[in-house]
Parts: sequence; C-alpha cells; structure tokens
Amino acid sequence: MIEWMNNNWFEVVGAILTLFFLYLEVTRKWTMWVVGILSGLFYVYINFDAKLYALAGLCTYNVLVSIYGIYCWKFAKTKNNQNLPFVFISQKLTLQLIAIGIAVFAAIALFLIQFADIQPFINSGTLFSFVFDNLIATLSVIAAWMAARKIVESWYLWMFINPCTIALYLYKEMYPSTILYVVYAIFSVIGYIQWRKTAMQQQ
Repeated sequence: MIEWMNNNWFEVVGAILTLFFLYLEVTRKWTMWVVGILSGLFYVYINFDAKLYALAGLCTYNVLVSIYGIYCWKFAKTKNNQNLPFVFISQKLTLQLIAIGIAVFAAIALFLIQFADIQPFINSGTLFSFVFDNLIATLSVIAAWMAARKIVESWYLWMFINPCTIALYLYKEMYPSTILYVVYAIFSVIGYIQWRKTAMQQQ
C-alpha cells in the first residue's frame, strides 16, 4: 500500500482536489473555480503522462475556464447589478452548442492526428481509447463553459461524460481517477437537482 501511494501520490492529490471542487460545485460556491485551477494543473500532468492528450489539453482549457468562472460567479453582474442567476438553456443555444461540439471534436481529432503520437493506439488495436479521449474532451469543453455561465443543463452532459471517463481511466488502470469519477457520476444527479431548484427559485 505504501509503495502504491508513493507511485501514485500525485494522482491521489489531484483526485482529492477534484473531489473538493465537486463539493463546492454542488453547493454552488464560487470558490470552486479557485480549486478548479489547482486540480486542473494537476490533471494536465496526470493525463499527459498517461498519453491521454485530449484530456490533458482539456485540463489546460479547464484552468482557463476556471479563471473565467471566477469572473462570472464573483464579479459579473446583471443590468440590475445582481449576480448572474442560474438559468435553463434556450433552444437556440442548444443548437449552437451542438454545432460547436461537432466542430471542436473534428478540430481536436485533426490536431492530435497531426501532432500527437497516436501510433501506439493503432498498433495495439485500442484506437477506441483515442476516440473516447476526444469525445470526453469535446463534451467537457462545452459542459465547463455551461457551468461557468450557471446553465443547469451542464449537469446532463456530466451525467454522460462521467461514465465514459470511468471506462477510460479503468482501462488505463488509473484507479484513483476511476474512483473519483464514480463519485462524480453519483453527484452529477445531486448537482443537477440543486442547481435546478436554485434556478426555479430565481425565475
């Protein structure tokens, strides 16, 4: 056990930070974004070391979104000088995000094919992990932006993303991160209920 901890302490710390981020997110605290910066930096290295390049890029993006989230949740105001409310997504924005998602998926795939070392995936017949990595990254880009804008339906995306991430990390034998995303999957439902309740109260 001690040897395992010595070999995986960085991932364990990253998972603990991300769990703390999740708690703050579910309870709707703006400080979640400060923790998000720290956990994002940890997982940039963790995913890059595991050759999950799209997820490493995603975590870099998450650090930037966390900075944007601090602005939206703490400093941005409405015309009435109120904090931005929790809201439900519009049909127009849904269609826009679908189009953006397709474009982002294609862009990430082309970038990784051009610059990343995907030959090991091809040689080992595990190209699905490359595709899964890309899919998770794409949906997470959208979900993170939606969360920064306090859009309730961001949790729908997390409900889909988290089981996919569990499967990917389990396949890569990254067990602390697997456990982390099992917890994430459970709390996605709780988070949706809490955000939805708040959004309805603010209408």
